[in-house]
Amino acid sequence: MEFDIDKMKLINNLKQLEVELYHPFPHDDVDKMKNEFNEKFREDDVLTADLDSYWANIAGSLSYVLKGKTKKIPQHQINELRLTFFEVFPQYSFLEKEIFRYPTFYEEYKIYEKTRLFMLSYLFNTSQQKKR
Repeated sequence: MEFDIDKMKLINNLKQLEVELYHPFPHDDVDKMKNEFNEKFREDDVLTADLDSYWANIAGSLSYVLKGKTKKIPQHQINELRLTFFEVFPQYSFLEKEIFRYPTFYEEYKIYEKTRLFMLSYLFNTSQQKKR
C-alpha cells in the first residue's frame, strides 16, 4: 500500500511540474552564456537546439507518464532520461558549474531536472513493483 501512496505523490508532483515546464525558452541567458564562453564552444555547437531537444524529451516523456502510457515511452527516450543534459552533451560540461550565474536559465534547468528525476523515480518504482 505504501508504494501506491508514493506513486500518487509522484504523479501529483509531476502534474504540478508540468505547468511549470511551459515557460518561454531562456534565450537571453543562453545568449549571454554563448557570448561569455565563446572560446569554449566548438564551431558546430548549437546550445539552444541541444537544450530544446533535451527538454522536449523530458516534456514528451512526461506526457506519456501523465496519460498512464509509460509502456509506450520509446526506449531511447528512457535511456536519455537517465542522463543529465551534461552527460548527453558533454561538450557543454564547462557550463555545468556556471549555470547558477544565469538565474532565468538556472530556474528553468532546475524545473526540467526535477521533472526528470521524479519521472525516473516513478518509472523505476513501477517496474520494480511489477518484477516482484
